[in-house]
Amino acid sequence: MAKGLKARSRSRIQDSLLGYATILPAMLVLIGFFGYPLFYEVYASFTNITVGQSGEWVGLANYRYLVSDSAFTAAALNTVVYVTAAQTGKFALGLAVALLLQQKMVGRNLWRSIVLLPYALPGFVAFMVWRLIYNPDVGSLNIFLNQVGITDQPIAFLGTSSWAMSGVVLATIWKGFPFWTIMFLAALQAIPKELYEAAATDGCNAYQKFKNVSFPGIRPVILIVFMLSTIGTINSFEAVWLTTGGGPGNSTIIVPIYAYKSLVAFQIGQAAAAALLLMPVVLLFVLFILRRLKKV
Repeated sequence: MAKGLKARSRSRIQDSLLGYATILPAMLVLIGFFGYPLFYEVYASFTNITVGQSGEWVGLANYRYLVSDSAFTAAALNTVVYVTAAQTGKFALGLAVALLLQQKMVGRNLWRSIVLLPYALPGFVAFMVWRLIYNPDVGSLNIFLNQVGITDQPIAFLGTSSWAMSGVVLATIWKGFPFWTIMFLAALQAIPKELYEAAATDGCNAYQKFKNVSFPGIRPVILIVFMLSTIGTINSFEAVWLTTGGGPGNSTIIVPIYAYKSLVAFQIGQAAAAALLLMPVVLLFVLFILRRLKKV
């Protein structure tokens, strides 16, 4: 009996070692591909490294500078405003369009295809089109507002501090809401029709069906899409850079733009520190969403 247990135990150990040996090459590739750049960025954030110079260890000097820099403070606050406004708009518009496209209508599949076009467009093309729309001289938005009598003078939407952030947020919502729509639509179609029939039998109206059937059915998808889209929006670069470049002044600068401008100024350590300050926020956000998913 004892010999049999030892043999089985030895066999399990050998199987485990074989399994680890099998996945070891893939683990090394992943560690090298993902771990090395991250390690180097962390290291660089504690140095004054610049282009062409190895730099010296400066400890927390880069982080102390960022905390005291008004431009970084503006970038952090603008990032919160930008992400909050953009995600709220994407969620509201994405859910509304998904509920609409779930209904029976003429050409429903065509409309579903059309809704996906903004998301399918390359970001460069999409945001350059919005920059043209906002143009104070030839932009279609100013022409429309003038023709309907709302304004008599063109508005520099992207050149005015009071309008620039709203313009960038609107363009971001337009570009990103189709992703929310298609995910919500897929989740809605996965809800059993019997639940809606039972709700109708109980005399529920449209709002009650949404509250008691649709929303609980798509709640896990909402959390997942919210997490993925928020991470992408936090790290957004092209939306702001192609429309305003972070201006006018610092009215639309966000942390990725700040980090890029630091790189352009050859301040690699400062740029790395700025980017790394986003990581704790993102990690806490991801952990919060994952905990919420466990409760669904």
